[in-house]
Amino acid sequence: MRNAWPLLLAAAIAPARAQTGTGLKGDYYEGTNFEKYVLTRRDATINFNWGQQPPAPRLPAEDFSVRWTGWLMPPTSGKYVFHVTVDDGIRLWLNDRLLLNEWRGQPQSSYTAAVELRAGEPYRLRVDYCQYGLDTRVFVTWEQPAATAASWRNLWGMTSEKARPEPISAAYLFQNNPKPVARPAASAAAAPAPKALPAASVAPPPAPRRAPRTATVVPRPRRPAAPEPRPAPAPTVPPPPAAVAAADSSRPARLANLAVGEAIILPDLYFDQGQARLLPAVRTALDGLAAALRARPALRFEVQGHTDNVGNAELNRQLSQQRAEAVCLYLTAHGVAEGQLRPVGYGGTQPVADNADPAQRPRNRRVALRRL
Repeated sequence: MRNAWPLLLAAAIAPARAQTGTGLKGDYYEGTNFEKYVLTRRDATINFNWGQQPPAPRLPAEDFSVRWTGWLMPPTSGKYVFHVTVDDGIRLWLNDRLLLNEWRGQPQSSYTAAVELRAGEPYRLRVDYCQYGLDTRVFVTWEQPAATAASWRNLWGMTSEKARPEPISAAYLFQNNPKPVARPAASAAAAPAPKALPAASVAPPPAPRRAPRTATVVPRPRRPAAPEPRPAPAPTVPPPPAAVAAADSSRPARLANLAVGEAIILPDLYFDQGQARLLPAVRTALDGLAAALRARPALRFEVQGHTDNVGNAELNRQLSQQRAEAVCLYLTAHGVAEGQLRPVGYGGTQPVADNADPAQRPRNRRVALRRL
């Protein structure tokens, strides 16, 4: 029994983890706003002090930016406090919720953001960093709930020990969702929508089940009185993107029939003015699109963001890129493979309506899928 005490002590202190992560995906760019892609690598955690040296080969020591993306799976439930020390700009999202936005040139500065997390629940993580000049450093640490700060002093609850900020271990960071949404069976149309992440609102009750595409069936006059529905034949020439209804964008057959280079507009996908955060109603509408893409894993699409021509052209391009990326993040969080999607922001360079006419201008503020 005496030899068993070390094992019992280790089991009580060490948190149980079903999966172990390996870190985040880091995309490195020239320019302070992701102007020129240079390389991608795996970073175990965000804990860098490059001084005045380049962060990676083929990158300058100044005027560059980095985007880290992946998933965070906390070891226990409770209130976490993120601590960020940075020189220069930083943005931090968790499940598409912007926790920190200090995007500017600045001397070394520190910020905190608190959030409630659940143990074993994967949270989509994104951290953007930009460097203007001189010293180059970025540290993202966290302060775990007090219950996780276990030691021999508070193991039996006799004393309390406050958790301290520490680097986020790679064991809790994943490049891909550690709990991917299961791929639906062949009857994808009858399957329930995937469960939304905590940041999304609760979806409304599903519509009553009905036979597929019965609205387009025209019964033949010579058939019996109770004919079986027969779907109408698909058109030989796909309609232009502007003429496609929103419901068509969630049908696997419609996506599969798109020719390479053909685009389909998602009219139900909209954003608040000047914002790139998905609205709750839009997230619900994207569930059907996610199911369609999961059912056709071989299809690849460019997710295009478009704006009108009002305002600064470069800011419009950046906003359209952020909106396209927000759509891709939501779809991949609901089981769509990252390789199926490529976000691109075009700003106001590809109008489909007259920007000079206020009544037509809103048509240019759109998101589309173009088959690759």
